[in-house]
Amino acid sequence: MKKKLIPTALLALALSSAALAQDSEHSWSKAYPLSGKPTLVFTTSDAGVDIHACTSCREIRIHVAVEGKKMSDYRMEESQTGDQVHFKLWAREHVGFYIAPRHSHMQVTVETPAQLMLQAKTSDGNVAVSGLEGELYLTTGDGSVTLDRLSGQLHLKSGDGSVKITDGSGVIEAQTSDGSVDVDGTFHALTLRSSDASLNVNLRPGSKLTAASSIQASDGHVTLRVPKDFAAEFDVRTSDGHVDCSLPLTMNGYHSNGGDGHQLHGNLNGGGTLLSIHTSDGSVKIEQI
Repeated sequence: MKKKLIPTALLALALSSAALAQDSEHSWSKAYPLSGKPTLVFTTSDAGVDIHACTSCREIRIHVAVEGKKMSDYRMEESQTGDQVHFKLWAREHVGFYIAPRHSHMQVTVETPAQLMLQAKTSDGNVAVSGLEGELYLTTGDGSVTLDRLSGQLHLKSGDGSVKITDGSGVIEAQTSDGSVDVDGTFHALTLRSSDASLNVNLRPGSKLTAASSIQASDGHVTLRVPKDFAAEFDVRTSDGHVDCSLPLTMNGYHSNGGDGHQLHGNLNGGGTLLSIHTSDGSVKIEQI
């Protein structure tokens, strides 16, 4: 009986070692211990990215999983200085004839304390960020962006892909080139610009502008929904579109060129901080939540 068990145990050990070796070719993980509020500078090329807050953790954890390729197909730079973590991962350039795998995907998952300073840049891939608070800078090239429960100062620049922001708060500055934009939250300042997409903005109860704000769309409609007690001075202009406002504005001026261009200026609930809404080719709709 013992003679049979020894080869079996050795076989199991060999299989286990092979599995670990195989896993090391397709995944990578590291934890960075922290003593204070962290700063994360994060860059990836072609990858899906998920950055979210961890509960009561005192470290940043980064995990990379690769399918269809190997970790050796990528270059990585990572370092830590105090509470500042730098991470960069991008695909290696291949010299000569190279057949790319038909199906390949890289996923990078980051767990971090909720409060931090984040500078994240991705080239190609869907991005999801949730549960963070602080100064958050996010730049994406190609891929959808989903942001949930972010507070503080959010700066977003997106190239090609839809953007959805839910349950945000604080100050938001977002610029997109191509893709629908949906923004929902309690904000006291916002600057939203879209080159080729519609903008849908939902300001929750408690939103009160404390700095001049603007919503601009070059080619797309703008829909703004505000709470009943929202107070602001509105300046609305369209070059090729109409204005549909169902709110009881105190009008200071209205102009129409007889075609699709319109200008509207008025105060809501006594007025307040200026909110400018401009579209080049699209209509504007303002309504109550």
